[in-house]
Amino acid sequence: MPVVMSRLLRKQQSLWNVKYRLQQCRYFKRKADQTSKGLSPKTERSDKSQSSDKLAIVKARFKKDSLEHIDVQYTDRINVPFRAAVRPFLFAIGFTGFTFGTASLWQYEEMRKSAFKSFFGSSRYKDMFQVPKYGHYRQKINEWWNSLPEGRKVAVGIIGINVVVFLAWRVPALQHTMLKWFTSNPASNVRCLPMLFSMFSHYSLWHIAINMYVLWSFAASAGAMFGKEQFLAMYLSTGVWASFASYINKIAIKRFNPSLGASGAIMAILGAVCARYPDSQLQIIFLPFFSFSAGTGMLGIIGLETAGTILRWQFFDHAGHLAGILAGWYYVKYGYAQIWGNREPVMRWWHSIRGPPKET
Repeated sequence: MPVVMSRLLRKQQSLWNVKYRLQQCRYFKRKADQTSKGLSPKTERSDKSQSSDKLAIVKARFKKDSLEHIDVQYTDRINVPFRAAVRPFLFAIGFTGFTFGTASLWQYEEMRKSAFKSFFGSSRYKDMFQVPKYGHYRQKINEWWNSLPEGRKVAVGIIGINVVVFLAWRVPALQHTMLKWFTSNPASNVRCLPMLFSMFSHYSLWHIAINMYVLWSFAASAGAMFGKEQFLAMYLSTGVWASFASYINKIAIKRFNPSLGASGAIMAILGAVCARYPDSQLQIIFLPFFSFSAGTGMLGIIGLETAGTILRWQFFDHAGHLAGILAGWYYVKYGYAQIWGNREPVMRWWHSIRGPPKET
């Protein structure tokens, strides 16, 4: 009898251990309270987990007084050295080269398609490559899509990805994954890819609505200035550099709250348009009777974001905003000639691989 009882107890204990491990896998679950909204992680973690992940987040919540920061608590006191930013810095350089190199190849393929169309005739090109749209609604959607400027076609794709990620935040089972990969934080064990993924991540409805509205407003002008290929490359690369600037600021002031949002990249687009057309008149949606020049607006934003960075305001990621708008200004003044103006060797190399257009 004691042997049987001992076996039953051991079996019950093993079942409890399995249940406890399964509970540990559910790190975060939705739990709103009076002081916060969004996430409330499970705080109990095994000693093995704590020893292997000394910077683990044990509590996270979205505070009402911030759109781009998440209030978190860690298992221990954190001190992230500046050398932790070396790998993100190298990632930002490599990603910038990759995006502009890919954009160069994309532009080459568009030029090749245009040359193919001119050589064989537009009617024959349509018969060979364009599939007619059947159905009333498909034709209406196709007409709407063809009426969009190139910049807004790019914006449609960006907005679509942002909406998908926004909805993913609403799935309780995904929230730990979202916090790890879709927020940028120098204290995290993964620092590079979140610099990119956090650009498409929003938790607040107001946050995504404002950002996507501003992107849509400036996308047509940016697309006309740069073309869709360069516009997308600039958007992605400047967003990564804005995340890197946010890393540096957080390490300097020793505040390691995860950030999210496309504001850094959108600020770069805004800065580029304002630098190219400084005399253009802009208006604020909530103050339609008040207008100002684009140059004045850019200087005002730079001053506001500089003050927010120095005074350590927490409502926005001011360091990311400041880096974004300065990156956009720099690209128009100097970066275009330094980066996009030197793409010809890449296009020549790709042309040597592709060869001249041939009729199939």
